[in-house]
Amino acid sequence: MRLYWKTHRLQFLLVFGVQLFIVLILGLAKWENWHLLSYLLFLGLVLLSGCFFIDYLRKRHWYDFLSGKTRTILPGDTDSESQIISYKVNGLLQQQEDQLMQSTRAREQQITFMNLWTHQMKTPISVLEMMAQENKMDSVEVLKETQRLKSGLNLALNEARLSDGFGGDFVLQQLSLATIVNKTVNQQKNFFIQHQVFPEVRIQPGLQVISDEKWLQFLIEQLLINSIKYSLPQKSVLLEGAVYDGSVVLRIIDRGIGIPAGDLPRVKRPFFTGENGRKQGEATGMGLYLADQVASELGIDFEITSEVGIGTTVTLVFPDRIVDAAD
Repeated sequence: MRLYWKTHRLQFLLVFGVQLFIVLILGLAKWENWHLLSYLLFLGLVLLSGCFFIDYLRKRHWYDFLSGKTRTILPGDTDSESQIISYKVNGLLQQQEDQLMQSTRAREQQITFMNLWTHQMKTPISVLEMMAQENKMDSVEVLKETQRLKSGLNLALNEARLSDGFGGDFVLQQLSLATIVNKTVNQQKNFFIQHQVFPEVRIQPGLQVISDEKWLQFLIEQLLINSIKYSLPQKSVLLEGAVYDGSVVLRIIDRGIGIPAGDLPRVKRPFFTGENGRKQGEATGMGLYLADQVASELGIDFEITSEVGIGTTVTLVFPDRIVDAAD
């Protein structure tokens, strides 16, 4: 009530001043019935006070919120202006609360990931340290452990970039799908050798896509690492690119252990390692999650199909197709 009076007292005094002015004019005009004039002035004051009091009752929830008596705007005000303001403010408060919760969850997720990642990075560092102490620096083993470090660092770096927002580090351009795939395969050649798996690239000549080069390469890299990791020795990983129904489609097909049917719907969730990840003991459960996030930002449809004992197929469907003269 106090806040309402502070915001409306000028209006109240102005109206009352007009009433008083009219009474004085009538009195000075030799209307000698001062009792009647006083009664009219009193009646006007009562009506004026009643009008303001009714107006306060219609807006009391809004003023309770503004004065700090409540933390939310409760329903009940009949004034249309209060209802509109209440609706807008409650919407903004809910939006702010949702953003805060989302930010908190993202921060907690990042902390959890960094704890897992730090723990896993201890293994290759410990292996390298032991090899150095025993003076047994086998080149193959060194390359194996450094590859694990490089993959882990790349994953952590891109997770941090995604947490800070995708838009600030995003440039769309026309890219050769074959160039991106071959570059990614070459970067993982040591990983192929370590797992005794062979790459097989079949990309339709002249196939172009519109995407961000760095993020697309990261996406393919994460999917390729997973395919190699869970492939059977002496088998190949096929990367096949072609046009289907007017869209560029890239398939990564491995001939490995496959994903259990119960795990398949959950493999894109953060920190989900599944049965295969628990057996290997090295999975963070973030590779496919980050791949899914990147694919969504790039507008790429990302699907996984798998059969235990047969292998897994990852399908990427690009939103746009560009064909050059060679196609």
